[in-house]
Amino acid sequence: MQNQSQLNLMSSFEFISILMSIVIGLGVTNLLAGAGRAFYRRKQTPMDEVHIVLTIATLLVLALNWWVAFKWNGNVVWSFDKFLVLIVWTIALYMLTTFLYPPDLSEEEERRNRFEGNRSGYYSAFIAVCLADITQTAIRGDLFHPVWYVPYVGQYALLAAGGLIVRKRGYDRFFAWYQLITLLIWALLVRRYLVDDSITG
Repeated sequence: MQNQSQLNLMSSFEFISILMSIVIGLGVTNLLAGAGRAFYRRKQTPMDEVHIVLTIATLLVLALNWWVAFKWNGNVVWSFDKFLVLIVWTIALYMLTTFLYPPDLSEEEERRNRFEGNRSGYYSAFIAVCLADITQTAIRGDLFHPVWYVPYVGQYALLAAGGLIVRKRGYDRFFAWYQLITLLIWALLVRRYLVDDSITG
């Protein structure tokens, strides 16, 4: 009977992952709802190429990071600083979606170019996601697994910083497509064939 009650106890990871899952799940919901609204109103407000590509890329970022978060499953000793880093990481992920699709946006506001008005916020949130991702990976002890992880994530932070400085439509288009294509290569090829990305348990 005692063994059965011990099996039913929630692990520390499960407890922490609930909040992380809720925050990332809200981000996915906000992204899908915003994309759905944009598609529904496409006749009044034509859909923007950069916005569409960033929406798909951001959805991929959320899915990848939700997947990666499970690597904390094996962590036994938890502290508030670890918890805080993970929460900041997930909040930064959520903020990416709010800068793409701000909540409570009026129909009149939606007719304007949303990304132009929120580009600084999106790029800043993207830099925060990269820095938090590197921090949580370092705390987990996987900073150099694989060896190209830091340069790979670091390049995104530098490119996002470039977006804050350049402020040109052509750069936004480059960033959106570059992010989507490289994330697809990372998710479907590199992580599958060059990095042990399997999840057990």
